[in-house]
Amino acid sequence: MRPLTIGLIATILATAACSHDRPEARSTSAPPAAGGVAGDVRIETDGAQLDLALTGDTISAGLAGTALAKAQHATDTAGVHATGLGGSIERMVKSTVRSAVAHRVSFPVSNVRDVRYEDGEIRFDWNHKPTGLFDQTKVNGKPFLASFRPEDAERFVDAVRARIRTAQ
Repeated sequence: MRPLTIGLIATILATAACSHDRPEARSTSAPPAAGGVAGDVRIETDGAQLDLALTGDTISAGLAGTALAKAQHATDTAGVHATGLGGSIERMVKSTVRSAVAHRVSFPVSNVRDVRYEDGEIRFDWNHKPTGLFDQTKVNGKPFLASFRPEDAERFVDAVRARIRTAQ
């Protein structure tokens, strides 16, 4: 696996582990619905490694479609031909990683007081900050929230602000 994929897997696993017991951040395996609520939006980082989505009353982040497909292909256990203990371990590790990369970290829009696109980065003002959710994730050396095309980031911010207003 490429170092980027391994880094993404490690970040997702660490974030999921850190958020496991907190109700304000959760990990889900369902991708954002393609035809969800009017105003839903999904944006991908430059290079389409990760995405950020607003689906209903939830904001989520995870591997983008192409990156997820590559990671799932790389961890497919159908190609494991080894037998015995070595084969069992390889299948177990690949199965565990495959399950982990499909998970998305998510939190309710109600945790966000406001959001803006400023200095090339999406910035959240939190009512209840999910600890470390985006702080340590990097995409090609840039912070996750600074890794989106400006027009996509602004579209996401507008959608979240509209969702916050309708929830009030």
